[in-house]
Amino acid sequence: MLRTGSLSVEVAVASTNLTSRTLYDRLYFNDLRLADFIPRSSVGLDGAARLIGKPEHDGGGRLHLVNQLSRLDSWSSRLAALVIDASAATSTELARTLHRSELWSALVYLTADPFDPALELVRNAGGLIWGWDAPAIAALAAPARREGNESTHPLVAEVDLLVSAGASDIVVWGLDEGERSSFDDALAALWRALGQLSNAYRLMEGSVYGVAEATRWVWSVHNLLSSLPVSPGRYDAQLTASPYAVRLRDAAATARAFARNVGGEGGQRWYEVANALDTALEAAEREEKFERVVAWLNQRVAENAPAALVLRNRATANAVTIALRESTLTPVTWPDVVQVVTISDVTAGRTQLSHLGEICLPGPLPRSRSGLLALPPTRRIRVITAGPFETRRAERQAISARAAINAVRHETVRVSGGKLGVPVEFSDGESNGSERVHVLSSGRATAMAPTSAGDIGSNPWEPFEVDIVALLGRAITSGTTSDDGSQAIAPARPRGSAATVSVEVLAISVRIGGEIGVLLLEPNDLITRRRCEAVQRVAAKSLDADDVVVLVDQAARHDLLTAVIEKLSESPTYAPLAQLVAFWKARAARVRDSQLTYRDILRNMRGTTLTSEQTIGTWIRGVVDGPQDPKDVRRFAEAIRDVELLHEAERVGWALRTLHAVHRRIGRWLSAQITGVQRQRGEDLVDAKLGIHVSDLLESVTAHTVISVDRTVHRAPANAVGLVMPHRDALKLLNSTS
Repeated sequence: MLRTGSLSVEVAVASTNLTSRTLYDRLYFNDLRLADFIPRSSVGLDGAARLIGKPEHDGGGRLHLVNQLSRLDSWSSRLAALVIDASAATSTELARTLHRSELWSALVYLTADPFDPALELVRNAGGLIWGWDAPAIAALAAPARREGNESTHPLVAEVDLLVSAGASDIVVWGLDEGERSSFDDALAALWRALGQLSNAYRLMEGSVYGVAEATRWVWSVHNLLSSLPVSPGRYDAQLTASPYAVRLRDAAATARAFARNVGGEGGQRWYEVANALDTALEAAEREEKFERVVAWLNQRVAENAPAALVLRNRATANAVTIALRESTLTPVTWPDVVQVVTISDVTAGRTQLSHLGEICLPGPLPRSRSGLLALPPTRRIRVITAGPFETRRAERQAISARAAINAVRHETVRVSGGKLGVPVEFSDGESNGSERVHVLSSGRATAMAPTSAGDIGSNPWEPFEVDIVALLGRAITSGTTSDDGSQAIAPARPRGSAATVSVEVLAISVRIGGEIGVLLLEPNDLITRRRCEAVQRVAAKSLDADDVVVLVDQAARHDLLTAVIEKLSESPTYAPLAQLVAFWKARAARVRDSQLTYRDILRNMRGTTLTSEQTIGTWIRGVVDGPQDPKDVRRFAEAIRDVELLHEAERVGWALRTLHAVHRRIGRWLSAQITGVQRQRGEDLVDAKLGIHVSDLLESVTAHTVISVDRTVHRAPANAVGLVMPHRDALKLLNSTS
């Protein structure tokens, strides 16, 4: 806008963060709100831009905010500039966009991964990379801190947070010299088995359906195990009843099922992975890391030093929170000093970190989270490792991340700043990444060299060959999680103590734009259906022609409300929502394994207005999201004698009340989209104060009319279930499986 002198400029930002949308609505030039002159829009899967809000002085310009780069495919040539956050595009999507001939005049790429494989794609296409290292972050905060008035400086982040990042250290906390750990040895063996699997990948690719997806899945299991300080059993107890959740107890059986399907040398490598998983899961049950997490927590409490324990996902956070509460070795006041949060909470800004002196990670990170090591949001990150193998891996991760982000900053100063006309100067600071990385033993405060173990090779991030990583795509390096919304799907589904790679499915034809797609689902898999005005989760076998199915990312693998709550939780105001809703669902699901009947529970819920015991069943089975009356959460907890749920009853009641209110607005919004009815101003606001619109929460959500349901039961690969695919591809897959 400043360069052209016009308000009619169109720019797009591809980012998955909700905060980028609400932040724009709060940007001002003096007393003039930018969105009143250049409003923002969202872009649907059909490529149509939809205006957000009612601008007072619409100058014709637009800031198009999208959560997927592919949304811009049909009309991006009219953009003056494009800013891409790595979270909004895979390397494949980015390559397709960058190779288009009508490329815009300016492209800037942002990533928290200093090893992002897309960086080279952007450079080769003439795009610009923008990034900060620790000294540069500290320099941003210096003027505001020196003058003592943050409000006069255009900083989105808190000054104290920037200062902490600029002066941050990384401590890798290993065992005493000479000590070994069965869990560390098991993780080293699993790492080696995965490396051997990489060698056989070329034999399987193209000949076995879903081999890339299966490899992504087993890598996500490895990343989950290496960062899990409690037993796999505790973790599985916190998962909801979703066929797409990674249940650790089923991991080895799933790997063996896929091995049988692959056969030959590739199958043998998968059997070796399954055996290594068995050993690692058995070692993880001893909770060796948990003892050291407790020791760290007790030290922070004794010193009254606020800190955060940062975990992989919400199920892990819930499992660890319960374990810490139940432990006889933790003080009652520990929650007042130590927060338990997820990595996504930290990277999305949902957690206040400026007052914390330290965050603790119970294991090495996947590559996509290397930004947490490159630019820690507190003065110290402590990585607790299982033993020598993990210590060596974590140390090399930290050093390489710091060195790589320094190189990105040099490129920002030397290349990007000049081309964008933004004056940028070098900051004095580290160059090779090792200056602020320290390795300590568990019993000493002096630096010591870790014992080499395992076979890390030259890559501390993943055991796969470089070309295999490229073939698998960006997801293999990210170790995706359910919090990311892109979890790799297991190549088999559990059936008793075994697993099967092919399952019985219904073929449901749906309309996707002007095309016909086929959605494959097991008959009793839940899907979000809109019929008349009701939006409900129902079994797939209940669908009929003219029903409307609601998909997330053009798939039925994610619950609509779960996806919405995860997005809403990116706002600090609603940060606890996702964790509390997940906690409620996990605690309710535990009742299935008890001797209590629905009638018993209802009888013991004193003061409730409920009259049907079947309502209790819908909570336990996860068919509905929870009680409409928040007070029924406490009554339910008392009836089933769940002390943990009783402790959180008030907060869970608030979360469910918020969820139901959002659900009603979503139902009305979807009805309006389908019927074409124009909504009145403000009707799609979820939170007027924060400026959060329903459309901000539903960018990845689409509604599709069911054309027909083939009630003949077919067989399909387990990791094809829940996906919408072109009609021809679906028929080919079903015929080959049958």
